[in-house]
Amino acid sequence: MTLRIKDRARDRYHSLAISSVWSLAKLRGARAVVVGAGALGNEVSKNLAMMGVAAIAVVDRDTVETANLTRSVFFREADHGRPKTEVLAERVRELNPDVAVVPLQGELEGVLGLGLLRRVDMVFSCLDSRIARRDLNRLCQKVGVFWVDGAMQDLEGEVAVYVPGKTGCYECGLSKVDLEIMAEAKSCRGIALQSLALGKVPTTPTMGSIVAALQVQEALKVLHGDLDRSLAGKRMIVNCLLNDFYSVNIARVKDCPGHFRFGEITEMAGWTAAATTAREILDHFERETGEPGVLDLGGEVVTHLQCSECLKTTELSKFSHRLLESEALCPVCGHMRVPDTTHAVEPGDSWVDSPLSRLGTPKLDVLQVRGASGSRWYELSGDLRGFSAALGGEPDVAALAPAQRP
Repeated sequence: MTLRIKDRARDRYHSLAISSVWSLAKLRGARAVVVGAGALGNEVSKNLAMMGVAAIAVVDRDTVETANLTRSVFFREADHGRPKTEVLAERVRELNPDVAVVPLQGELEGVLGLGLLRRVDMVFSCLDSRIARRDLNRLCQKVGVFWVDGAMQDLEGEVAVYVPGKTGCYECGLSKVDLEIMAEAKSCRGIALQSLALGKVPTTPTMGSIVAALQVQEALKVLHGDLDRSLAGKRMIVNCLLNDFYSVNIARVKDCPGHFRFGEITEMAGWTAAATTAREILDHFERETGEPGVLDLGGEVVTHLQCSECLKTTELSKFSHRLLESEALCPVCGHMRVPDTTHAVEPGDSWVDSPLSRLGTPKLDVLQVRGASGSRWYELSGDLRGFSAALGGEPDVAALAPAQRP
């Protein structure tokens, strides 16, 4: 008989396995979405990778700039111009090959399908925009997944935890002035306001480390069901200039529009964003219910841009509040073009036979169809095959049931 003694120095997860705080099995099986691949997104992804989570999906629309290097641990000077999600995915895999990483390059609503979101355990907001946070809040509320928000500027930061159905949500804490500013930015008149988002917020690498560490630590408390000792329903203010840390409660507003939750979701294995049309979904709904329906796109989508001067029309599929001023200008004569938008599709609409991706629908999304007697929700489950390949097969997203909610 041979006695084998395990070399603990070569066990990556030994210190986590002996911890009385975390369950290694929970950590190793956890799936996360990180929205924003900048300073906070780098630090959050680093912490999740070192914890050995099963999978991380990273969402961002931007490319790496050399100016990011002072606060983004995974970026290098040679990465300038490359998609942030692509670089982050590569470096996370180098840090821990056990972690599957899905880079989702593009706008939040355009690449993060609700079918993927409902299959993860926790979501991290590493955003710098009220509108983007509001959009993420609504996505998480629809499918009941908790999310942790982080923000920082100079030596100040904030961390908040939102648990759908149990705590106040992000929109509950918005003031009347906040809502008015956001409504203006989301209107057609707000196209020019998008340029304001290009400004930089002064940040430090130390604050990125502090805020991101708190985000991950609080998320893991909720993951383990320890809501009472977490920041669930609270916002922590981190003032490192004065070394003052304190938290405030997030009151739950009864009639807040951000609390809308989807009902039972039907998984449609043959439907994909690239091949399925609105007509197919509406026809299916009518066969099921015996009544016509309206397909809700989840937001105002720009389908065309038309120039009133040269009359040139360009097809587009982008949520209206994500339209940049540079995109709205006519490439022929330079005049501002008028957007043609829609938020829903009915049987008689001209784009009813267009693929859903043409209407801005991301892969693996969940779509709502409204009828006279109620709504139904359908998942584009045919897109699971693509996510399975992106995750390298371990874990296989196609085999994952929707995550259990705390």
